[in-house]
Amino acid sequence: MMVLIVERVSPSLRGDLGRWLIEVQAGVFVGRVSELVREALWERATNRVDEGTVTMLWRTNNEQGFDMRTWQPKQYVPINIEGIWLTLRPVANT
Repeated sequence: MMVLIVERVSPSLRGDLGRWLIEVQAGVFVGRVSELVREALWERATNRVDEGTVTMLWRTNNEQGFDMRTWQPKQYVPINIEGIWLTLRPVANT
């Protein structure tokens, strides 16, 4: 299982991703693809995104059961600490 989340990208990229994955919500694509196809979709998405962001999660054999990568994260920045994914969130200015 793989999840690909895109934000602020062109409709043509979303349509292209929809040929391989199902869009379950605006910008959220889900599917079961091989590692080769997963890597090709990552390249396709990151090469065609301008100011937007791309996040990909997929099932793997580790403590959390998934792995992930991001491209140009804006608000929530994932970090990997000793094999565990955590998310840095922006601090609100008061």
